[in-house]
Amino acid sequence: MTATATLPAAALAPPLPRFAQIEPIGKCNLACRMCTVNDRGDEVAELSLQRFEQLLDQMPGLQELHLQGLGEPMLHPQFFDMVAMAAGRGIKVSANTNLTLLTPRRALACISSGLASLSVSLDGATAPVYEAIRRKANFAKVLRNLQRLVDARDEAGSALEVRLVMVLMRANLHELPALVQLAHAHRVDWILVQRLSSDLTQPDLPQRYIPIKQYVEQAELGPADLAEAEDVFAQARTLAAQLGVRLNLPRLQPATERGRRCDWPSTQLYLTAAGELLPCCMVATADRASFGKVFAPGSDAPLLLERWHGASAQQFRAALASDQPPAVCQSCALYQGTF
Repeated sequence: MTATATLPAAALAPPLPRFAQIEPIGKCNLACRMCTVNDRGDEVAELSLQRFEQLLDQMPGLQELHLQGLGEPMLHPQFFDMVAMAAGRGIKVSANTNLTLLTPRRALACISSGLASLSVSLDGATAPVYEAIRRKANFAKVLRNLQRLVDARDEAGSALEVRLVMVLMRANLHELPALVQLAHAHRVDWILVQRLSSDLTQPDLPQRYIPIKQYVEQAELGPADLAEAEDVFAQARTLAAQLGVRLNLPRLQPATERGRRCDWPSTQLYLTAAGELLPCCMVATADRASFGKVFAPGSDAPLLLERWHGASAQQFRAALASDQPPAVCQSCALYQGTF
């Protein structure tokens, strides 16, 4: 009898969610200044296709799957096999990419694999701004690859949804209207803007992340930037409406105290490539918080249900629902309502 089977029925809530985010690979080819991927203190791994299939087998009610974590998914040699495997089960599959590794063959695979949506990280409308943030990336190459992708989509008559994702900070705020124009010029009709956020302020933050924390605190929008941001947002909204570009903008003010709640750890599932079940995507690495590893030595199948319903998960959810949320959540943009 498994540990999960011995739990009372009330402890088996919530059920496995209909949305999951799974990291195919735990490394990246870039060195973005706000990202912890190259400094991560947990195991850097590559999820095997066999283990991926085992995970899908344990989630028969899964409806949506996001195949990306901290790592760049196109570094995984079987990324498109994973997409096809999940799509073949009727699961809507999405992913994020920096698009630096898109070849003509991979552009076609984005179509033929059954991928439903691909988000492209593009944090600027000019090379100097973009390349200062996305270190090791080449702006011209990314634009070439973006054109390659939408050309493949349109030539195939595909319904693949392509959108740009911008991490908003002081250095690129002024380029938001130009990014709307860039998206329109490249036949991309959706931009999602997310604020850079100081979510690394927990008291027990591992030392390796301190330089990233300091960069984020210097680079994120502060109270003095909000008036300018309102003006830029207004310009971008007007331009987007004129060009027919869908523009999703973040809050500039936190949600009210009453609204500061998050249900991610109960309604969505996040797994690293090494098999760590984390509370959410914002935690990102197991050395910050984890519900446990689903791939245990000597086990023939993943211990997904055991970890999802385990004591660590239940205690975390209970704390999150209280007035004293876990330290890792307290400065999180999702919890604060400004993501």
